[in-house]
Amino acid sequence: MGCAIMVANMKGGVGKSTLTCYLADYFRQYQKKRNLSLIDTDVQGSSFEMLEADGGFENLRHLPIGDRYDAVNVVTVDTIVRNHLSAAKDLLLIDTCAGKPDSICQIAMMCHCLLVPVSINWGDIRPTRDFIEEIQDRKDSSRAITPHIIVVPNRIPYQQRDYSRLKDALSELDVVIAPGLSDLSIVRHQTEKFAGIDPTKGTRFYEEIIHFGNFITEYILGGKLDSIYANNNVIELRR
Repeated sequence: MGCAIMVANMKGGVGKSTLTCYLADYFRQYQKKRNLSLIDTDVQGSSFEMLEADGGFENLRHLPIGDRYDAVNVVTVDTIVRNHLSAAKDLLLIDTCAGKPDSICQIAMMCHCLLVPVSINWGDIRPTRDFIEEIQDRKDSSRAITPHIIVVPNRIPYQQRDYSRLKDALSELDVVIAPGLSDLSIVRHQTEKFAGIDPTKGTRFYEEIIHFGNFITEYILGGKLDSIYANNNVIELRR
């Protein structure tokens, strides 16, 4: 099967679109054998605009989903996800809006992985936990092991190493905490004109986004997380 990865969080301002774009550029460079596509369901279309301006991404679509839009785009996204999952070399990234429309949760349940970026501020952690609990309840109801929920500590201050607040808040949930990503000005400036990973070479962020991409490749695309669940092992991965 192909693989669908959704980037989502009901909390706004946690870096969903930025993470989506950098991960897309990582896959473009390091997963060339896969057919990469991206859908932006956010009304603002930030990731669509950034990647379209880059000019190196062919399979981009902006299909906004929200209260102001009818169900046509939801059906379209549903169909696209199913089609990609049926093709072995396909890799689909889905960026989403803030808030918790029921349609986003429905689409998340079709995906193999849900990436949830969040800062280590309590104002972001609390609604993030509520969102994860909603997805977890749906997984429990359907007795599903996917989507694998991977929390991504994002926009972390340079000297920050203590993730205990985040870890404690999520301790009772079935999640994996991924390697964190720094808050660097070069990354924020690129949101105006996205230029990909290469301009960040020589920075801490470059090393982190490569490490994060390798993490997703190994545990999601490589099936390692599936194997861990299949063997009924306790999930707690730290890098």
